[in-house]
Amino acid sequence: MLKNKKILVIAAHPDDEILGCGGTILKLKKKNKFKIIFLTNGVSARSKNENKILKRKIECEKLFKFLKIEKPAFFDLPDNELDKVPLLKIIKKIEKVIESFKPEIVFTHYENCLNIDHQIAYQATITACRPIKNISVKKILSFEVLSSTEWGASKKKTFQPNYYFKIDKEIKNKIKAMKFYKSELKKYPHSRSLKAIETLAKFRGISSGFKFAEGFILVRKLVE
Repeated sequence: MLKNKKILVIAAHPDDEILGCGGTILKLKKKNKFKIIFLTNGVSARSKNENKILKRKIECEKLFKFLKIEKPAFFDLPDNELDKVPLLKIIKKIEKVIESFKPEIVFTHYENCLNIDHQIAYQATITACRPIKNISVKKILSFEVLSSTEWGASKKKTFQPNYYFKIDKEIKNKIKAMKFYKSELKKYPHSRSLKAIETLAKFRGISSGFKFAEGFILVRKLVE
């Protein structure tokens, strides 16, 4: 079990962190320090209504009280338009967080997700975490996000995890956590439904010999 580590989660939108690694956050949060950043508000591409944008942030803040971890940071970059933002600008924002927080482990998106923001989040993260002298980041893990990762799959881009966290004890609270994002939930058989989230955890469990699990791709690991 990991302990006394600083762990940074870089997500494009609020809810990606729960879909991608919510069970793992719940598993590790007691013995490690988490910082979570969102590149966008996850709403403004569909609606410019300030009340809807505020509602999403309130949902997120309530969730973090439930998780009992510090409030997330919002970069407030344009939702579903990160490809219109200079990549260097995003990289520099992430670098500032890494310089101040000094995480050893970073979780972020899979590089071949359907969603453009997820793709950009990965590109910016992997650049900001490049293995230069004195970099604190020793491990980078990519997570999958239902209704994006599997929709963008092809023979060359299929998400094939090689790193798993057992979440047998955390799956119920992962489901509870996702309920905070009411506006993002869909009815089954949509992949962004509570039943689908549980089903994926079972499938990843089957793949790893656990009852429930979250799967990741180990992108980089530095061992001194």
